[in-house]
Amino acid sequence: MAITTLDQLIAAMLPPATIAKAATPTLVAGRPHSLFYLAGSPGAAVAPTPGLAGAALTSYAGQLPFPAAVSGRNVHLARLSAQATIAGSLVLCDRLWHNSGLSLTSTAAQTINSVAWPARDANGATDGERVLIGLEVTSATGSGTPAFSMSYTNSQGAAGRTGTGVLNGVASSPIGAFYPLGLAAGDTGVRSVQSFSLSASWTSGAASLVAYREIARLELTAAHVPSAIDAITSGMPRLYDGSVPFLLFIPSATTASNIVGQVVFAQG
Repeated sequence: MAITTLDQLIAAMLPPATIAKAATPTLVAGRPHSLFYLAGSPGAAVAPTPGLAGAALTSYAGQLPFPAAVSGRNVHLARLSAQATIAGSLVLCDRLWHNSGLSLTSTAAQTINSVAWPARDANGATDGERVLIGLEVTSATGSGTPAFSMSYTNSQGAAGRTGTGVLNGVASSPIGAFYPLGLAAGDTGVRSVQSFSLSASWTSGAASLVAYREIARLELTAAHVPSAIDAITSGMPRLYDGSVPFLLFIPSATTASNIVGQVVFAQG
């Protein structure tokens, strides 16, 4: 059933899930960092191993707890709250797909031909509306500083589109460093990825491509100052059955950080 009143929203709220992560690597100001592989609450995920075509995800150890599907009920974000030891932005995302097996030393185009996303784009479909791609470091990299590019099919079904990295790779990027890939002008999402390239060798390390949809973004305006958004201030975004919520943190300073908070979902 659709939630149409505040009373229905309150009645549909589920117990909060705790967020507690120590971002022990030295974060880089302005570069997103995935909290997926950090110990804490929830526990650390392990690096994926499905190969270049990747795997569509409906659950993964290390994700934020998400309610099991109930027939006739929808899940929405009801509240996200957090504080950190440095200012920044905390981004709640749904992880739709990830892969493994990328070579970080080759500059040739690597064939991906990703498997179909699960039906969790912005419209609850497989077309990829508002689905983005990021490169997530799963084993610390070497001394290179490559640029990134991908060939993809957009959410409207147009193939042969080119997306480039918003940021170049940084030498000695730690586990969790996250590099978003941009879209071609006019595109609003990615339906599938055909290939991926680095402009130069990263010397060593491992990384995965990740297809994700941003759900909400929490502004942490100062160190140790808690902040929150609720169903009203977030627009009450919907998360579809089988979502795999995880967090990105975009720090304002180049240092480590501790991040604590809660997320509450409503299912009604």
